[in-house]
Amino acid sequence: MITQESEQNPSMATRGFPTYTIRRLPVEEWDRLRAFPFASNGLPPPELAMIFVAETAGGQIVGIWAAMTAVHLDGLWIDPAHRDTTIAGRLLREMKDFLREKAISESFTVISDPAVMCLAHKGGFTRCPGDLWVLQLPAEEKD
Repeated sequence: MITQESEQNPSMATRGFPTYTIRRLPVEEWDRLRAFPFASNGLPPPELAMIFVAETAGGQIVGIWAAMTAVHLDGLWIDPAHRDTTIAGRLLREMKDFLREKAISESFTVISDPAVMCLAHKGGFTRCPGDLWVLQLPAEEKD
């Protein structure tokens, strides 16, 4: 879906504000994004992402936002009576083998316990900058 700001708010165009087109960028045009900080670590795999852009009337990209499928590693639990064992390391090795088998090079987990943060760091995890925020859309009402 392509939307233009003037369609949403016609008064903005008449007051001298620029008109922007918001659209899903086809994969064939993704190379246009390489010059932006968004792509500083490369572009996501097209089969796992879609990218939306905001463009000026002249086609200049002035906004980017991507939706990407991400693998969330969740639910690691070890019975307290068995925590000072090799279980965590063995589970991590199995998980890494599985991720490699599926060609998944990046995944994430949410950690709030400082002791688990130390274990994660030793296991090869790196802390991401910023804070995790969730967008939870309400369920659509049914008639």
